[in-house]
Amino acid sequence: MKKQLKQLLLVNSFFLFAMNMFSPLYAVFIQKIDSAIYHVGGIWSFYILTVGILTLIIRNYENHQKYADYFLILGFICRLIGWTSYVFATSLIHLYLIQIIMALGESFGTPSYNLIYSSFLTKGKYASDWGFNSALSSFVMAGAAFLGGIIVHNFGFNYLFYTMMGFSIVSIFFAISFRKSFS
Repeated sequence: MKKQLKQLLLVNSFFLFAMNMFSPLYAVFIQKIDSAIYHVGGIWSFYILTVGILTLIIRNYENHQKYADYFLILGFICRLIGWTSYVFATSLIHLYLIQIIMALGESFGTPSYNLIYSSFLTKGKYASDWGFNSALSSFVMAGAAFLGGIIVHNFGFNYLFYTMMGFSIVSIFFAISFRKSFS
């Protein structure tokens, strides 16, 4: 596996860890703001739809590898802003606005990650390289979900968001540090 893939996996692992500390607890958090369970589906649906629309708009700008690292970092920054915003969210409208910020991050970050990752695949080992990415992502997400539950149980959601912000900042720092090797 090429050095650039290892660096990209490291960058993405910190980010995935942060994101998946909250993912399984998302519904619980929303219900603390509004107890109607249908809001969980509505807000998540809004997020997914917004990701789709924004990705269709942004995708044409992300085809150039020389800018992919910037889009990746921008995606991390948008999601850091989104996670920070959860600390201050007190109403459903706040949650919908946060979903737009999070969708921007997803629309900038994921296609650029895929472009960068694809560009450094080892010839003849595409499935192995992508398979390692998938396996590592699963291990990171499992650990994050478990730790996220422990943090919320013992310290509450705000502490979880602060922890997520910390991991996100590390991810951004690594992405900036490795940026030259990605382009």
